[in-house]
Amino acid sequence: MHTHKLHTSVLEKSSLFLIILDSKGNIQHINTHAEKHFYASKENIIGESIFNFVLDNCKANLQEILNTVKTTEAIHHQYIKFCTTTEDGVLTLKLDFTQENDVIYAIGTETTKQEKEHQVFMAVSEFGDIATWYYNPKTSELYWSNECYNMHGIDPNDPDREHKRQNSYQEKNRDRVREHIATLISTKKSFDFVEVNEKEDAEIHYFRIMAEPLIHNDEVIFVNGIVVDVTEMQTYVEQLKHSEETKKLALKGIRSGLFDHIITTNMVYYSPSFRKMLGLSLTEDFVPEEEFRKMIHPDDVEEAYTRHLNNLQQEDPHYFNHYRLRHIDGKYRFYEVYGYSKKDTDGKVSRMIGNLIDVDERKINEQLILKNQRRLQAMVNNGFLFTFLLNKKGEVLLTDEASVAIIEKDFNVNPNKTNCRFIDVLPLNFKHTFAYSFNEALKGNMTRKELERVTTEGNSQWLEIQYSPIFDQQQNVTSVLIGLLDVTERKMAELAIKEAHIKEQELNSLKTNILANFSHEIRTPLNGIMAISNLLITEKDEDEREKLLHYLNESKERLLETINNLSNFSEIEAIKANIDLKVCDLNYTVESSYREFDHLAEGKQLNYKLILDESQPNVEIDEELFRTAFNNIIHNAIKYTHTGNITIHIYTDDTNETAFVSVKDTGIGIEEENLTKIFDPFVQESIGLSRKYEGTGIGLSVSKRYIEILDGSITVTSEVVKGSEFIITLPICS
Repeated sequence: MHTHKLHTSVLEKSSLFLIILDSKGNIQHINTHAEKHFYASKENIIGESIFNFVLDNCKANLQEILNTVKTTEAIHHQYIKFCTTTEDGVLTLKLDFTQENDVIYAIGTETTKQEKEHQVFMAVSEFGDIATWYYNPKTSELYWSNECYNMHGIDPNDPDREHKRQNSYQEKNRDRVREHIATLISTKKSFDFVEVNEKEDAEIHYFRIMAEPLIHNDEVIFVNGIVVDVTEMQTYVEQLKHSEETKKLALKGIRSGLFDHIITTNMVYYSPSFRKMLGLSLTEDFVPEEEFRKMIHPDDVEEAYTRHLNNLQQEDPHYFNHYRLRHIDGKYRFYEVYGYSKKDTDGKVSRMIGNLIDVDERKINEQLILKNQRRLQAMVNNGFLFTFLLNKKGEVLLTDEASVAIIEKDFNVNPNKTNCRFIDVLPLNFKHTFAYSFNEALKGNMTRKELERVTTEGNSQWLEIQYSPIFDQQQNVTSVLIGLLDVTERKMAELAIKEAHIKEQELNSLKTNILANFSHEIRTPLNGIMAISNLLITEKDEDEREKLLHYLNESKERLLETINNLSNFSEIEAIKANIDLKVCDLNYTVESSYREFDHLAEGKQLNYKLILDESQPNVEIDEELFRTAFNNIIHNAIKYTHTGNITIHIYTDDTNETAFVSVKDTGIGIEEENLTKIFDPFVQESIGLSRKYEGTGIGLSVSKRYIEILDGSITVTSEVVKGSEFIITLPICS
């Protein structure tokens, strides 16, 4: 019961997720952060089985966890997916499971975003120009990403984009898509098909549409989808399907770039099909080189001509150039030129034969790869705290900007620009775990490690390092993704739970002390009162009756003191509200209290003296409150001093802004480990029935609270056997 309350109080307002279960998996408690993500209120969640909220494909794993956690200390880093009411529809949590007293605690963080980014990372590595979409069957909401709108020629920022989206396909095409989604929801199986987007006065586009269902309680609750523009490939396929002649023309087109350049006449021969494609004259076999140069993209002319002249002047007969050429349709395509030059007897190039190779698709793919690399870089920069993509040799292929900044500062190298091994730019305390984890990833196994580091600000930071293997289509490991996640908050929460558990044990011990103290302090004088009262009834001798009356009065005073102390402790808030502050002469106030205890010190034959401050400081205090606090300290000094001195000394600091009242004795002293506890309520250095001194243990606690109400403070120094010194500090009135 105590542990239950402990976890609830520590984690109730935390950003961590806390779910408390019984041994059968029934929910006993969830914190506020977790409640917000479930599709029912806390009242409707408590008592329900956690399996009612978990996706179907996670239930077997969760059941195994609940069975196993009973026989092990803890199970860490389990990824469980839940059905929620949030916009995402699915919540992924990374949970640690522990069992204590037949109660199972699941504590963790949300990893929904990380999982999505990882999925996108894998998708981008497999496809080219892609976009994402999703569909919520419960709300009938269909969502398109910005890339999806752009792919369909719609501005994502257009206020009318939803209307344009609905009309982006013809009705028959929209019906086919609806049928595919309906079939997916019915069969719970993913789909993958190619849809044509044909509109009047617009180019025909082909889109490959894929979708995968997310299932909860055997029901599809969410559909994740991807769209890939496969127009170029599909167009080519369709042409091959409908015309064998197209295939032949394509083959001829490969050879259509042959040319023969006569340098001496500056005339160039091109194959007929190539001249037709470029819009050159079909009646003339040779074309002037200047005419051909006009078809080069204006931005490429100067550099292309410079490369052409350099090729002709070099000793090597092999020729290479590249530029964009304008086709008959007015569009430019990328070409690379490969040739071989022939020289005359004077060593000058007289003829060059070669081929123009259409590399437009490759160039576009290179640009696409560069675009995807930038997207990947953006994901890396906004994913884990630190992220590294390594090849199988352990060399850094890609990392985030924050890591680059640290590595450049410590090792003077940019791993995104310079080839370097990951282990060569690692801090020393990371290196001993890297080799094992990296080798495990190369075997296809995902591993996680936790390490502590010290930040530049001097604070401790806990990092969870995840090594994830990246596979190709043949399931061979091609690279390793390393992500470092900040789990400091979770670690701090775990430490807080441990500290709270220790505090609970201290509170249980304190409760025992309170009961023992008050049982003794109330029953002892009460028993004395009852016994002495019975003796007074039968006693006839006047001297004996006088003694009995004296003992009766002592028991009465002791019982009254106990009750007054308890009352004072419980009425702190009321005292704060009704405090009566007055400017008082500190010398006079202290001396009044000093005289009250003169007879007690004299009875124990102690050297009891008072040293006043000649500056006669004035302080603004509630005199009755101060006397109560001060008297407790004097009373304790006399109580715990058997021989020697008790000195009360009033003095001020050099600035004359603060007054001090010191009570120094030569008593039994206080153990060093107990100095921080003596002001805690109901605590004595000797406790239990065998304690050496009487008292409730709340006198010093009351004194400390009263002095703090008066804007003062109390400090103590002590040495066992040699004595103690209590110093009260108060501000002086100007």
